[in-house]
Amino acid sequence: MPELRIDPIVGRHVYIAEDRAGRPQDYADVEDVPSRRVNCPFCAGHEDETPAAAAETLGADGEWHVRVVPNKYPALADRGVAAGVHEVIIESPRHVAALPELDQGQLARVLAMHRDRLRSCAAQPELAAGLVFKNSGHRAGASLEHIHSQLVALPYVPETLAAELAAAERLIADSHCCPFCDLIAAERTADQRIIMEADGFVALAAYAGRQPYETWILPTAHSADFLAIDAHGCDAAAQILLKLTAALEHVAPGAAYNLLLHTAPFAERGAPHFHWHWELVPRLSQFAGLELGGGVYINPLAPEHAAKELRGVIER
Repeated sequence: MPELRIDPIVGRHVYIAEDRAGRPQDYADVEDVPSRRVNCPFCAGHEDETPAAAAETLGADGEWHVRVVPNKYPALADRGVAAGVHEVIIESPRHVAALPELDQGQLARVLAMHRDRLRSCAAQPELAAGLVFKNSGHRAGASLEHIHSQLVALPYVPETLAAELAAAERLIADSHCCPFCDLIAAERTADQRIIMEADGFVALAAYAGRQPYETWILPTAHSADFLAIDAHGCDAAAQILLKLTAALEHVAPGAAYNLLLHTAPFAERGAPHFHWHWELVPRLSQFAGLELGGGVYINPLAPEHAAKELRGVIER
């Protein structure tokens, strides 16, 4: 019997319907299998195939570890009504495709670059908010397999973030506490959907996840602003992200996913009602008519079962 769940922050409706996993399928699943292409514009030695770097993290030998370039095919323009920033963060000079192929130090450098580029955008008065996201795998929207993420900064607060902020502000008016902090406390009490907790971060199987294995990663101490993260925080976040993505690969080999950073708009970086977090959203079920037409989602795997599977892999 499907169970209706309502997201505790934004009120999104999700039906948990595990029986639907047994539906007949005329269309085969397509795994994302890296091709390990040789002539890749993101690999070290091919820098002339991308725009000039906007920023780089260099090693002791002067070679780059993380490289940021303007998106060659931007969704935004330099000026006018579509103005904004659109950058690609190349996360390794080596041709690797998946986060677990990075070591913890390298991913920490990537996260620090995310922070630094967002800080740069926040210093521009015409920009209101920034997004960082990773599309991993073809089904998640990636066009190049070489590991990378993207940063977009906009002159307005995008709809999804604005809705989340408005909902959080309404909730704090009732409880006088950050609703995300309340969520962490409630999940600790329930002890069903916590996947792991370590070094100031917690990973939760989303109570009303849109996709199987959807996971939220939050700092356990209240913070609205990812831009305030320090070197220790980057290292700790890198550790939990690597363990989660490795566990996801184990339970769903070849799964594509979107990794989405939600951080407060630049003018609300001290907001008491917001709490920055990553959302890891695998792309294992297709969004179809009900999702696109009605904004109602169907998840064929209960978050409690997803948490147990992922936790079992991590704790081995």
